[in-house]
Amino acid sequence: MSGAGLAVERADGIVTARLERPDVLNALNADVLAALDRLLAGLGPDDRVVVLTGTGARAFSAGADLDELADLDAAAAHDVLSAGQAVVARVEASPVPVIAAVNGLALGGGFELALACTFMVLADSAELGLPETGLGLVPGYGGTQRLAARVGAPVAAFTMLTGERITAERAHALGLTPVPPVHADELPATAHDLARQIAGRGPRAVRAALLALRRGLDAPLDTGLALESALAGIAVGSAEATEGVAAFRERRRPSFPRPDAGAPS
Repeated sequence: MSGAGLAVERADGIVTARLERPDVLNALNADVLAALDRLLAGLGPDDRVVVLTGTGARAFSAGADLDELADLDAAAAHDVLSAGQAVVARVEASPVPVIAAVNGLALGGGFELALACTFMVLADSAELGLPETGLGLVPGYGGTQRLAARVGAPVAAFTMLTGERITAERAHALGLTPVPPVHADELPATAHDLARQIAGRGPRAVRAALLALRRGLDAPLDTGLALESALAGIAVGSAEATEGVAAFRERRRPSFPRPDAGAPS
């Protein structure tokens, strides 16, 4: 399925979403963001993990489409940026993991989109950055907040105020990606191997663990632990756990039941 600058494929529980505007380095315009929003809103019980990447070797996404912002006044720009923020927030809140397979430049809004994903996998040629201040602009899709939360205020400030790019190796050293960078030719296979690994685990358990992680990040420890114990208790009595434990005992691959619409989200 393709359209509005986003190509989508589904296979074996993996949703591959590819930003598809290579002529403008996969810049994010309103149509692309709306298509991504629809995709995330429409994820079903058979969708176990999303791989988000860009078309072509040059860029994951070079950022927001400046042609859409150029002639806007402050109020109109605020509305456009707030709408973009909402889509990026939906990525961050996705009920299933979203892997950003960063195949080149991820700048501005492209970097902000990758930061909202569950984790990134980077080609060794990837470069990340927030160059907005060099254009008299300010990051508007959450970069001022999410980057600082990931790497601390000094590194975030340096990145935003100098415009210097973060190489793939530096990103790995900073903890922006848990996966060592791979050659660009190996990126799709690496990202999809990880996606298959996740898709092969208990789908309700994956959603519940991700929910507990996210809700606990900004909550007191006792609140996070209460949510964890509630979700863990529900899991123990589930058909999914019954199959998982049986498969472990029988030394076979589990065949997890299809999660219903009531799975944690």
